Amino acid sequence: MINWVKIIGKRADHNAFTDLTSFNKQLYCCFREAQDHVSVLGNIRILTLDPQGNVQGSTQLALANTDLRDPKLTLMPDNRLLLTAYARQGAIATQPAISRNLSWVSQDGHSWSGVSEFADNGWWLWRLTWHKGLAYGFAYNRRQNAIHLYKGDPRRSFFLHQPRVLSLQKHGKGYPNESAIIFSEDQAFAVVRRDADTYTAQLGRSHFPYKKWIWQDLAMYIGGPTMLQIKPEKALVAGRVLHNNNLVTALLTLNVMTGQLNPVCILPSAGDNSYPGMQQVGNLLYLSYYSSHMDNKSQVYLAQLDISELLNQ
Repeated sequence: MINWVKIIGKRADHNAFTDLTSFNKQLYCCFREAQDHVSVLGNIRILTLDPQGNVQGSTQLALANTDLRDPKLTLMPDNRLLLTAYARQGAIATQPAISRNLSWVSQDGHSWSGVSEFADNGWWLWRLTWHKGLAYGFAYNRRQNAIHLYKGDPRRSFFLHQPRVLSLQKHGKGYPNESAIIFSEDQAFAVVRRDADTYTAQLGRSHFPYKKWIWQDLAMYIGGPTMLQIKPEKALVAGRVLHNNNLVTALLTLNVMTGQLNPVCILPSAGDNSYPGMQQVGNLLYLSYYSSHMDNKSQVYLAQLDISELLNQ
């Protein structure tokens, strides 16, 4: 199933936290370049790739005295690329960081606009999914032990849509955080990571207008989840999972109606790893992620997988 895996990002000491999308018939992969997993400074690297994973272009975004974390790429309804990231400013060890959600746009994938703030400071907007002209995304706050649902256009009007859709206070589920959402007609499905009590991820289901959510425990840990719908009832889920007492990057299938998870494959990975992005091109799946299994150095990888069997099942 795995056709190939190659390193595409290694120039910094720590290369991590990836995302992947397709734009103008090319792949675009973004990730963070920094000194370490948590550091005062962090920049964003955006690579343009051909179908064989060869780097065709490279752009870097940076802000003074700022750690730009977990960049994500989405295609806007007007066919512009949207880049989002979580910006932290401040001496991490000595004072609370100032945290903001930031966005940039590009018409060609190479030149980027000025930066703009959106959503609420202190609430980490993880990943956006566009549906019927609007972007939806969960934001989390560790102290609040909760996630909020936001919607709108991050470059124009973006607002809190529904507070505390999953929280310790309302649902008895501690520290929900990283997330992914997909839509099927007027129904939404979400996978949310948790880092408290059982550490098990949650599957959420909701119908328009996405104010009320029903949650199902998935009985396993999934870090940095991303989702890709391949059938009305089936999605691919990639993220960090526990396998043979080791944290690795894995691809799974998820029946969004029953919550049944099935393993597909484990990508070459170990140590500090995961935070994948996925993009389907016909029968091929491109998957970006990072790992430190080679030379004890955190590097960004791109994998190409043949998913014909999954699409035909």
